[in-house]
Amino acid sequence: MLVLSLFSLLLIARVTARSPPAPLGNPESPVYQRCLKKIADVFFVVDTSSSLKINSNVMKELDFMGEVITAFDLGKDQVRTGMMTFATNTELLFKLDDFKTKKEIAKILDDRKNFVKYQWEGGDTNIGKALRLLMDEGLSTSHGSRADVPQIAVIITDGDPNDRDDFASALLELRKKNIIVFAIGVGPDRRPDNLRKIAGDPERVFELEDYDSLRTIGKELVDKVCDKEQNDEDKCKKKKDCDGAMADVIFVADSSRSLGYKSFNKLKEFAEAVVKRFTVSPIDIQVGFINFGNDSILEFRLNSYRDQDEVMKAISKVQYLDTAESMQLTYTGKALQMLIQKGFLKQNGGRGGKVPKIAIIITDGEPTDIDATHRFAKAAKQQGISIFAIGVGKWMKQDEINLLASDPKTTHAFLVEDYDSLSFIEAALAKKTCTAAIQAISMPPEGFY
Repeated sequence: MLVLSLFSLLLIARVTARSPPAPLGNPESPVYQRCLKKIADVFFVVDTSSSLKINSNVMKELDFMGEVITAFDLGKDQVRTGMMTFATNTELLFKLDDFKTKKEIAKILDDRKNFVKYQWEGGDTNIGKALRLLMDEGLSTSHGSRADVPQIAVIITDGDPNDRDDFASALLELRKKNIIVFAIGVGPDRRPDNLRKIAGDPERVFELEDYDSLRTIGKELVDKVCDKEQNDEDKCKKKKDCDGAMADVIFVADSSRSLGYKSFNKLKEFAEAVVKRFTVSPIDIQVGFINFGNDSILEFRLNSYRDQDEVMKAISKVQYLDTAESMQLTYTGKALQMLIQKGFLKQNGGRGGKVPKIAIIITDGEPTDIDATHRFAKAAKQQGISIFAIGVGKWMKQDEINLLASDPKTTHAFLVEDYDSLSFIEAALAKKTCTAAIQAISMPPEGFY
């Protein structure tokens, strides 16, 4: 009997050792539970170019994407998902309207890993071409994209695009689409600036040192994808970033010769796009506008317009100050002086008290009156004005923008390559402005505790 019992135990242990591991995405894990009610179209874009160096890195990417997909409740009326790879050329592995099950997706990825293991050839990092396929086919209505649900893309890459011109034009087109993009950069050659451009919001960017680290961001990525535009029973009641935000916001716009007419128009379009994300009214967010060159003009006051459409129309009518007869220099200090002395006055619509005072400065050159600029920037912040500073172009330095911006600099200071690139930070700036406004309003008065 004892011999038989020992034999039975050994047999059970042997069978247990050979049992397959539990499948990824166990329904009892918190990651999986977060996405059970998610309704969205989610498309995965995977870099398989030569810069990954070894085929095992490609396989790790595919494993990671497969694990993320297990977090979603897939179905025609739930999450629809698709995937593509890109190198020199692009390839659709499966489309949204293929309605693949998790088991079918696992089989597709296993087949792809076997292909990569024996036949991987790599190629160029043509991210521009990949973004175009994402927009033209990946998240297109012709391949199952739905107009009434969030459109989400998760892009993983490790390098600089080889198709830089196509990449730049594809980014501009991407910003016009209503696509929520998460960008994952892996390895020493990753480009943080390009990742931010792809995502459009630094909060949707992940940076990793190597492919073994991918699993460390799995839960955070899934949480962010699920939380963004989360669908639940109270969807119509769900608050947006600017709901509840009360602030007096003044744009301070560089109108000097270094911009040019076209760039100034792009600056105005950017300001309009940011305002479009605000709730504008006398009891929510009020907007004013200062235009500056050699001198400063208060184009309209905080209380000049009472709704979003009126403010956007007013911005569109602001005139570029530089002319052939009157060359305009960058007197940023004078603009800050006007901001302090006139911008937030009660007669100009300033509400005072706990209502946050926020300035959004957009400039592309070193101040002509640099000492005055530093002096008035410091004075503005001492008077409780929160300054978001945006530097545009190759002549702007991070140190100069940091001197203008409020603390923390990571939240209040932005640098972009050109005026076309302003669209890449539009959502992030609007969100941070509204967050600052809500936090300031929510703070208890001094001596409350």
